[in-house]
Amino acid sequence: MRIFTIVLSLVLMTALADVSVGGIASADPVLEHDTDDPVLAAPAVTRPDTPHCTVTLADAFRSNAADGTSQFYQGTLTPPKACAGPWAKVVMDQTVTVSGRQYDRIGDLKIGDAEVWWGTTEEPSGEGNRPITYHFDKDLTPYSALLRTPQPFRGGIENFTSDIYTGVYAQTVTLTYYRADRKHPAPDVADHVTGMGHADATPAAPTVHFTAKDLPRNITRAQLEVTLEGHACDEQWFDDVPDDVSAKYPAAGMCGHGPYREANFAIDGTAAGSAFTFPHIYSGGIVPQLWRPIVAIDTFSLHSETYDVTPFVGKLVDGGAHDLSFTVPDIGGEWTVVPTLLLYTDDHAARTSGALTQDDVAAAPVRQTTVKDISGGVNATVTAKRHDVTAGYVDTSAGRVYTRVERTRDYRNSDDVTGGGFTQHVVQADSGQQTSTSTVDGRVRSADRHTWSYPLTTDATANITDDQNLRISGAAEMTKILGDLTGDGRNWRPVRASREWLSASGVLARTNGVNTEADGKSQTLYTGPDDLGRPYLHYIASEHGRITQNRELPPRR
Repeated sequence: MRIFTIVLSLVLMTALADVSVGGIASADPVLEHDTDDPVLAAPAVTRPDTPHCTVTLADAFRSNAADGTSQFYQGTLTPPKACAGPWAKVVMDQTVTVSGRQYDRIGDLKIGDAEVWWGTTEEPSGEGNRPITYHFDKDLTPYSALLRTPQPFRGGIENFTSDIYTGVYAQTVTLTYYRADRKHPAPDVADHVTGMGHADATPAAPTVHFTAKDLPRNITRAQLEVTLEGHACDEQWFDDVPDDVSAKYPAAGMCGHGPYREANFAIDGTAAGSAFTFPHIYSGGIVPQLWRPIVAIDTFSLHSETYDVTPFVGKLVDGGAHDLSFTVPDIGGEWTVVPTLLLYTDDHAARTSGALTQDDVAAAPVRQTTVKDISGGVNATVTAKRHDVTAGYVDTSAGRVYTRVERTRDYRNSDDVTGGGFTQHVVQADSGQQTSTSTVDGRVRSADRHTWSYPLTTDATANITDDQNLRISGAAEMTKILGDLTGDGRNWRPVRASREWLSASGVLARTNGVNTEADGKSQTLYTGPDDLGRPYLHYIASEHGRITQNRELPPRR
């Protein structure tokens, strides 16, 4: 371990020696053509060395039918007889190939009623002569309970074509089931998975409702997994400005309602928490050249957040249907909400019961907005804070278990708006934590804390007539910092910590549909453990659409 740490530090120092954030510097305009295939710095899902079976859901399945309309692969997913379970791991692999010009698109995989994957695509430029291919994977083991019985599935990329945007995505999707053994036991996962599909919140209807039904009557713990995806004026919600700033620069067409976003969720009308999201940037965001070939963090598989809703178990075990609602205040565009309940049950009792004892979830955060004049424009600064607490108990075969959940969020966004609204420099800090403590007879049974921090800096300058005549330039620096700790409620020890960082800059100029300048450079670095807890480092750099450095420790086998 000591030798690895020393080597890792030396590679890290060397890798970051040439890190710089800013625009493209070139004496003459560069016009990228072919680019390398998209790459990611985060570690791949590890695979246990056990007997396994692979089921193919889609084989080079095209996103569009012969008439150009979107089409989706579907069927029934049945556990393979040779790998009936239990499983040490279940892994989804997806390989996508596309050529031509296209926008970034949305894709998903729904098994039963659960959206087990939600993501976006690479945006091909159509300037090169060869197709691009990329691969990503996702650990579906947390959904094992759903996969034990035959389930309908439907998935694919929702894609639209035209005479200009001709790219069609070919998708190969597999699930591989790795059998458990003594060395690779089945992990502790939820006993019941309740998917509810997805729904879109809009300015006209900012609240969406889901129905959770047929829930177990013996729940002991409940987790709510939520993926949020912004569209239209909320696709890049972090550079939305206060309404008075938008009104000051009408020609720029800036998106209003300010940059702070949350989705307040309630269970049967009782406030349960406030959902947030990592600031995903899709491969057409700001400037497409920022993301060729290194894509933004979690582009292909959007990062979900998980909320402990165990204090509400007493409501969920009554045998009835339950309303789960999400409301997006100050919504400026459209938000897709993707919720899934992960439920743990009592092996020694057919029924549990309980009650919510504390529900201090604020209707809105403590927020402040300040707009002031600066040289050439204005600065808009928005801050917001949350401190919410829920608590309740569940009567189980092990006794009465009290659970207290505390969540905090600390948000600040500073936006320098200049150039008549056509130039923005955004610096955003967004961090918080969730602490869950369970006690029996006054003694701590378990205590877990999850911390997160998503700092983001973006620069963007736009001169746009239409999508065929424009010049846009920009830069982005984004980081995803995650930590998990365990303890006794007072003293904590780290379990896992990771940091994924990316810096990119790019420019695109187009006249009458023909690119006259297209260039970018980027770097990304992941430091932390893989999913087995082993130290892992991966650094990648690119320039002019080509990978210039790719260092990995330990080397991928």
